[in-house]
Amino acid sequence: MNRSVLRAAVLATELVVFLLVTAFTSYFISQASAWQHAQGDAPPARFPVIAYDGDRDRPEQRNYFVVPWSEWPSVAEKRPAASLLLPERAARVTIGDAGQASFTVTDAPESRQAVDLRWRTGGGEQEARYIAQAQSIDPRYLRTLGADTLLMGAAVGFLAGLFTGRSLRRRWLAQPGTIVP
Repeated sequence: MNRSVLRAAVLATELVVFLLVTAFTSYFISQASAWQHAQGDAPPARFPVIAYDGDRDRPEQRNYFVVPWSEWPSVAEKRPAASLLLPERAARVTIGDAGQASFTVTDAPESRQAVDLRWRTGGGEQEARYIAQAQSIDPRYLRTLGADTLLMGAAVGFLAGLFTGRSLRRRWLAQPGTIVP
């Protein structure tokens, strides 16, 4: 085979290994570092919650909003009709300019709802599960995929691509008696 074709094949393999390992490692790190909360644990400050403030009989997308748990008390004070109990079972809503939230809700005993929330912004993605009451929550799970996670995944992907390319160059491009970098 032509050496330039082999070099292109090695480069393409390096790139594919980099992308696959980066994606897998980032997802693995976000899953491995997910927080599992026991019943009665206080929610962390950055735990996202979705709330609704509007006509519950005719829900509109613009009446949903997502806030970190640390900001919820001040938002609830300013918007007394806002509730963490959601009027729809599932929806995908656009929040602001760069955010998107999707959620599913199942009824829980005692006027509560089990909420699965996925919140995507320009800074990453958060997946949260919690039991909601009108003004409080009982957190269960929080997984974050952000810039830090992607950078760690990219570092591992870079090293995997580098060593794969190095190995392929030694095998496919080495001339007898020469050292290939």
